[in-house]
Amino acid sequence: MNIPPLNAVETHLRHCLLLKADDLYFTLAEPLGEAVRNDFLGISVEGLADENLSDDEIASIDLGRFAVAHKVHSLHVMLENRGLSLDHDHRPDVEDARNSALDFLEHFLSTLPDVALGGVDLTPARNGEVRRVFNLAYAWLNLIETIESAFYGQTQSTLTVADLALLSGLDTRTLRNRCGPGKLIRTSTERVLQARNSASAAFVHLHALDAMDWLKGRKNFEISEIDPVWIARQLADATPPNAARGLLMAGITNLGALSDWTPSFGFTPEQARGWFDQGEALPPAIADNLARRLALSH
Repeated sequence: MNIPPLNAVETHLRHCLLLKADDLYFTLAEPLGEAVRNDFLGISVEGLADENLSDDEIASIDLGRFAVAHKVHSLHVMLENRGLSLDHDHRPDVEDARNSALDFLEHFLSTLPDVALGGVDLTPARNGEVRRVFNLAYAWLNLIETIESAFYGQTQSTLTVADLALLSGLDTRTLRNRCGPGKLIRTSTERVLQARNSASAAFVHLHALDAMDWLKGRKNFEISEIDPVWIARQLADATPPNAARGLLMAGITNLGALSDWTPSFGFTPEQARGWFDQGEALPPAIADNLARRLALSH
């Protein structure tokens, strides 16, 4: 993943806040507009904030005053650590990150003006480093959901080709050639509505095991290992088919691409894909050996 440096993200966030501040300034009548804008930024401004503040003055804006800055920082830390949740690098949890950070950031970005508010047009700030963090975090959480969902029997991921491109660092066109029925990363033929409003109304799901296996096969891709205690807890409540899918997904996450470790367990990547697709319980000896190995991997 090409994660922008935190200092660049914070600089860009300050420019986003300038847009927000000048929006307040234009919305309210004087003198209230100026007072609210200055209170919002925590500094005094004459005229338009995006025109008249120096770089040093912009850098002096205290991000600690803004809830959105805390959300951006927490998502950035999760991405930098390749963590599986906001609060714990090794325990998958998508819901909290989406509800408490990602949705909040998406709302903030959606409220920024998309037309110029004066002589200097800073509206491209909507699509800078903060937007990059949002897009990466969206794709990353889709990946974590793919790992989680395997323990509940899901074979299709919530990942799109665009998500996989962001996570791998490849361009979307190159990656699209590797996805499809019978290709390296298989896709489902069922089209479903996509939640992302800015994207197409429908998309094709990537096969969960294929997508994760392909990512783990890339030298520059990293993801935190899953806590064996979390794995054991999921397996305790899983049916045999779901346990098989969860074990195989956890195996890829913690041990590497299928081709790296399946031979030492006495089966092939093709057999693993068959068990995953058909929802077949793993042979007892393989399941026990894999569970023991995962318990030692973290």
